[in-house]
Amino acid sequence: MTRIRFRILAPTLAAGLLLAAATAGAVTDREYLQSKLSFRYVNVPNTTSQNPDILDNAAIAGGTESGTFWTSGSVAGLQGLVRSLLREPGHGGDANLQYVVAGVVRILDKPVMILLLNDTGPRLTQAAMDHWDACDDGNGRAWPCASNSSTSDDQRERCAQVNHQTAPVRQDATWAGQMTLGQTAFNGGTAGSPVGTFVHELVHTQDRSDRRPHMFLVSKKEYNYGSDGTHYDVEAVPNLTATYQEGIANAVMMTVDYAEAKRSFDWFAKNGVMMVEKTALPPGTGAGAGPCWSAVTVPSADIWLYNQLQAAHIREVTRTPNPYPTYAYFRVRDLTPRFIVHNENIIALTFSEYARHLGLPKFLAALKTNDATLFRVSTSPIAQLYNTLCRAGLDGRPLSSVMGVNEAGPKPYLIPLAYADYFTAYRSQTKADYKAIFEDMLPQEWVDLYWDGYKDLVRRAVPIDATHAPTFGNLTDISIALGVNASQAE
Repeated sequence: MTRIRFRILAPTLAAGLLLAAATAGAVTDREYLQSKLSFRYVNVPNTTSQNPDILDNAAIAGGTESGTFWTSGSVAGLQGLVRSLLREPGHGGDANLQYVVAGVVRILDKPVMILLLNDTGPRLTQAAMDHWDACDDGNGRAWPCASNSSTSDDQRERCAQVNHQTAPVRQDATWAGQMTLGQTAFNGGTAGSPVGTFVHELVHTQDRSDRRPHMFLVSKKEYNYGSDGTHYDVEAVPNLTATYQEGIANAVMMTVDYAEAKRSFDWFAKNGVMMVEKTALPPGTGAGAGPCWSAVTVPSADIWLYNQLQAAHIREVTRTPNPYPTYAYFRVRDLTPRFIVHNENIIALTFSEYARHLGLPKFLAALKTNDATLFRVSTSPIAQLYNTLCRAGLDGRPLSSVMGVNEAGPKPYLIPLAYADYFTAYRSQTKADYKAIFEDMLPQEWVDLYWDGYKDLVRRAVPIDATHAPTFGNLTDISIALGVNASQAE
């Protein structure tokens, strides 16, 4: 499960998305969502004995709004979200949002259960949080969070086996995943755009990538996000799989939240501060026993990311007073590629710009392919996604067809590699530095092709130095330098 923030569509993308909605074919995005999104409303969450009200999607789509959910005066934000997904444009529906959400749900093409909680009354009890699979925002409210059914089922089965119990009935035969969100997320404050948060969490319901927990478990405690178990979008976290999972969710979110995309890009462009937790666990501590695991491997050295940065002599930034005393601070573009890719915003910017220039459908198709590759397979999800996106750019040709040649015309297969170089601020000084972006697991042919054949072309076309600060237009300039002169039609 995870948390975040967020907003609406970039004007430059809106026209393409509306065109797609108008030409979607026999089954429109709105009709598809009616069949795949199952909304369950809970009016009094602390009463866990009640059954949720199942909303009638067909009736809502036709303009009929009846029942407790619609008569409540406390859940206007949740009501607006349901309308935007099920109603026609002009009658509360949002065609652009429907297009993006339908594209995400098609990754697994299974129903998604969405629990809607009226959390505006008394604080939710822990029993209510557990019963409704809600995430506490720290104030007893249901911060939006989601899970994938297959990975959750696998974990429950593993726990049952370790504890010599009967495994519960699997849910993934029916459901892609589940999301829980409360009205409070729509009531302002620091939560940001709830629509963007919804899209972010929806991606998590479709993501079956193996989290590699055996590498980040020490004495029954997970260190995916460090000692405190939480993460910030400007944090470098230990587990690169967690970075991938948050990064792809942010990337899709940025297609409906231009303001968030701009905020993240400005942070990179202005060389903002990156947070790194000082892991309380002494370096080199052994694995110990893990919860619901019969055995774990030697813990990853990335649990002690801060210690590695110290050893690499990366300049630390002092904050006085320090609002987060267990964290250290570094300038984002001071980090070498090996470390900068531990941040979800860097991953999100790379892939959201790919989607902006080559089309959201291509990116979502790559996620679908990647998901099948990563399910129950412990490997680098980031390297796999780059490989998938690059191969998609070959349009069916073998990789050997572009090796050893300086091909004329558009080279979309190189754009993911160029954007990876750009969003690591061209800090790779050697081919080994560059390959570290992908955990040293990207096929060597791709590394050789970009580094030996096109790296200098890209860096000359769009320099980053004391007199050339990053701008959004840089990504288009890189695309043009690689012969891709027009965005793909949506």
